[in-house]
Parts: sequence; C-alpha cells; structure tokens
Amino acid sequence: FLPTIPTTLLIYTLRKIISTMTMHLVAAAYRRQPSLLPNFQLISNQWSKSVSTLTDKTFLSLKSFSTPQSMGPNANVSCSSHLYIPRIQKEGNGASFVKARLFSKSAELTDSPAVQLYQYHICPFCNITKSLMAYSKLDYDSVEVNPLTKAELKPWSGNYRRVPIAVVDGKQINGSEEIIKAVLNLPTVNTYLNTRWAEESKNTEDSSSKMDMQQFFESDNACRWVRFAADDLAALLYPNICGTLSDSYNAFGYVEDVDSFSGLQKVSIRYLGALAMHFAASKIKKKRNITDEKEALKLALDNFECEGLKNGAKLFSSGIDTPDMGDVAVFGVLYSVRGLNAHSDSIQVRGGVVKAWYDRMNLQILGKEAEHRIKLGLSCKNEK
Repeated sequence: FLPTIPTTLLIYTLRKIISTMTMHLVAAAYRRQPSLLPNFQLISNQWSKSVSTLTDKTFLSLKSFSTPQSMGPNANVSCSSHLYIPRIQKEGNGASFVKARLFSKSAELTDSPAVQLYQYHICPFCNITKSLMAYSKLDYDSVEVNPLTKAELKPWSGNYRRVPIAVVDGKQINGSEEIIKAVLNLPTVNTYLNTRWAEESKNTEDSSSKMDMQQFFESDNACRWVRFAADDLAALLYPNICGTLSDSYNAFGYVEDVDSFSGLQKVSIRYLGALAMHFAASKIKKKRNITDEKEALKLALDNFECEGLKNGAKLFSSGIDTPDMGDVAVFGVLYSVRGLNAHSDSIQVRGGVVKAWYDRMNLQILGKEAEHRIKLGLSCKNEK
C-alpha cells in the first residue's frame, strides 16, 4: 500500500498531523499560563524550520517508495500549513485563535510580509485600511475583535485597545494612519502599485495624468479627501446605522458570521453592543448639532460629489483615470456599512454620480468579484 502513495501527499499529511497536535498542546499550555504569550513571528519561524527539517528527513527516508520515477531527494516540494496560536485565554470562553503563517521553502524566498489585521467589521477606519490592502493586492489575515471585551488584543497590544491594529512581520502598528503609511512603504506594495499605475497609463503621454506614490498619498487632493473620510463621513455614519436601537441591533448582525465568537458572546455583542453604540451615536449628534442624520449624510455626499467629483466631470477625485488615497478612503468608509440601510440609501437609492463612482471604485478595489456583482445589480445591495 505504501509505495502507491505519492511522497508529496505523505509529507502534506505528516505536516497537518503535527500542526494539529501542536495546536492542542500549545492551547493547553496557554490555558494554564496565558501570561507567557510569545512573539508569534518567532514561533512561526521556529515551527516552520522544525517541520521542514522533519519532513525533509521523512522525504529522504520515503523517496524509495515514491511511485513517480521523477521524484527524488532534490525534487521541488512545496507544502503549506497553518498553526493556530491562542492570543489569550479568557476564563469560560476558551482561547481566541489567530492563524499564523508557516512558510514552505518556496514561500520563504518571497518578500511578501506576514500581516494580521485586528478589526471590527463595521469600523470605517478598519475598512479604509482593508480597502488599501485590497487595492495593493496585499494578503493579510483578519482577526475580528470582540467590541465588548477586546480579549483578542490583551495582553500583547499593551495599553492600546483600539482598532485597527496591524502586526506586520511581528511588528505592531496602531491606528489606520500609521498602518496606511507602513503598507505603502512595503517594497512589495511599492513594486505592485508602480507596475499597476504604469500599466494603466501606458497609453497616456501627459505626465500629469500618470499616478505616482507622491500624488497617490501626499498630494493636497488626496489629503483633503482622506481627512473628509476620517473626520466627517465616518462620524456621520454612526448616527445613521445606530440612530435607533433597532438599527443598532441590525448593525451588529455581522457577529453571527464570526466563528470565533461563542453563542453567548454573539448575543451579548448584539444587545449590549447595540445599546452602547446607540448612546455613542446620540453623543455624536449632540456634538455636531445634527438634528437629521440622514440629511447630514446626504449633504456630506453632496459635497464630495460637487467638490471631489465635479458633478461627474471626474472619474475619481484624483482628477485622472486612476484613484488616489482619497478615493480609497471615502470608498472604505462607505463600504464599512454594506448590507445596511445607510449603505443602500447613500449609494443605491441616491444613484447618479456617487453611485457610478462607487461602482468604479468597487472594480478598482475588488476586481472581478465586484464586476460580477455589478452585472447582477448587487454592487450596493445585500453585500456581504
């Protein structure tokens, strides 16, 4: 029986078995003493080396049993695996796990960083960050944070208890502004974006119509609409999605799809979180002297349509055929409430210039997935 099994399958199975056993052993250890939380990148690297060494030795011992004659000790074998490391043990609720990358030999040769993003699903600042990562084709693992306990952030994040937080190759980066800077400074992102912009403008002779990193992130136009997205649009969304207790309860419906939350946690978040967000939205309305939150949001989008898109004369607020960070930020804020009434009111019902711009941004950020949804008429309705 053994000689008929491909060596790659044996190696893959062995790695999976070892990873699963280690997952349970590590989880048991952290249940006893969660304060000994190690550096995740170090664990990932050490574990990868250990598994690779063991499976390489197994490969050498099993190579004579390989059916394909082309297989040998120097064959290019690439097997990926994952190890789930508990972030923290919370009494009564089990461990909260996050996926840590275990690199194969071929993956270790790439410059792609290991990125984890700690987020809330409906957080506009998290979605600005995710929109940039998607636009830059940067792979990342997202960790949904419990908004009531924030257990996923303790104790490793120190005194910082807000989202988003990114961990890039083991380095913690706090807040959307700092994460955006870090992402744009990554060599892989720089290379990809410059290649993408060059391809998009290859038929354009006018240099002012070509995107570069300075124009994308540091131009006055980009900075203006990034600030608009963060300071104005994001703040106006909260009263629109949490203006009533019913709306607030619906806004937290996403927790039903978070596998890492227990049933009790989901109920607690939907009820207690909804109540807390409703009161927070009321404070925002009072602070900004808002009497009609829907009208306030409409006026903000009117401003973006008029000043940013010049009533449709511009494809993007950048003024050229390629969006800048201002476009990405405004899109990210609106995308954060997809599936809710505030989203459909702002895009689908409103229609016109903003809807056309949003569909173009959908294509820029999500690509073929968005194109498929737009063709089905789902770009702004019932999005998941």
